[in-house]
Amino acid sequence: MLEDLDTNAYYAFGIPLYVALMVFEHWLARRRGLVVYRFADTLGNFCAGLGEVTIGLFLGPVLLWLYDFGYRHLRLLTWPSTSLVPWVLAFFIADFGYWMYHRAGHRISVLWAVHGVHHQSEELNFSVGTRHPWFSDSYAFLFYIPLPMLGITSVQFFVAISAISLYALLLHSKVLRWPSLFIFTTPQTHIVHHAINPRYIGKNLGAMFTLWDRLFGTHVEVEPTEPPRLGTRAGYRSHDAAFSQWLHFRDLLEVQRRATRWQDKLLVWVKRPGWLPPGVTPPAPGPKARATLEIPPLTRHYAACQVAITIVFAMAVLWFRQRYPLGLQVAAALVVLWSTWSIGGLLDARKRAQQHELGRLLGALLLSLWLGASGHVRLSLLMGALWSLSLAWALAKSTELREEQPYRGS
Repeated sequence: MLEDLDTNAYYAFGIPLYVALMVFEHWLARRRGLVVYRFADTLGNFCAGLGEVTIGLFLGPVLLWLYDFGYRHLRLLTWPSTSLVPWVLAFFIADFGYWMYHRAGHRISVLWAVHGVHHQSEELNFSVGTRHPWFSDSYAFLFYIPLPMLGITSVQFFVAISAISLYALLLHSKVLRWPSLFIFTTPQTHIVHHAINPRYIGKNLGAMFTLWDRLFGTHVEVEPTEPPRLGTRAGYRSHDAAFSQWLHFRDLLEVQRRATRWQDKLLVWVKRPGWLPPGVTPPAPGPKARATLEIPPLTRHYAACQVAITIVFAMAVLWFRQRYPLGLQVAAALVVLWSTWSIGGLLDARKRAQQHELGRLLGALLLSLWLGASGHVRLSLLMGALWSLSLAWALAKSTELREEQPYRGS
């Protein structure tokens, strides 16, 4: 059963669709006189999604194997192959599993440290829908255990969770609208979920269906007198998709360090997000990431080109991963993740970001040589040419790219 499924190839094939959706949303917003995309924020969001898909190159097959194992050994029901019941159950139970996982991510600090990455942006657009935590799947699968036990095959689950994921991405929009019918989650209610207003925090958790929020008291409508303020209480602190995965953990470690009792040092991780031990003050959030207009045009153009090159390389590896030995897959994944960190450093004006970027390009060129030596000549030539041109351009423009402003994050 698993041989017919490849979640990472599926999501990699989805990348052009996500880009097309963003272009459409941007066009629609411009027609209405709205600005819903910010350059650096958008690159950071998309790089976060790219990192999650890349890690899924290794985690996805393990999770699918676990699912199929549960189906073969733990299932309590077996449905006729022509029955529609398991398909309907797959959608509703998978959506409820997502709701439970999502609720846990907003109730337990250590899980919020993972999930909170999705909430860091202060915009709401399709790129925010791709801003995924890199390690959420390492525990999210626990909330889907009932599905294989109820006889839902991995194919049925895969189709359901893929449709739910795409629907959830479309919720991240200020320009799209559709009726809820008291059943479906909509963009006009999901915006509440990304707000930091006290009355909105932890509300509207559903992905596809709003039934669970209405049933368990977590549904709320937008109050006209209190428009949603988007983001997290700590603010948007970095355009670096890799560094952003660490920020909430760093805050928790600082609170733990300040706690004096060992019980409090443990409770920091399992209490609600924002909980503080007695006598402990919250860590200073630090400066916000610099605005797009603060980033020199040369840096913006270079970063956009490098993100595009990284996407091309990641899609080639993900689409045809069976062609590459494990060692090459690991090396390719490291280059993609390294790229998200290095490009983010340039956008943030991190100290020594330019040197790190030159190191990344040299490492990528070594990978292209390995690809060629392993018989993958076309991909080796393509990526080698792109990375060589990038390195030559970065060296030629090194003086202009060098920025005196120190990194304003922490």
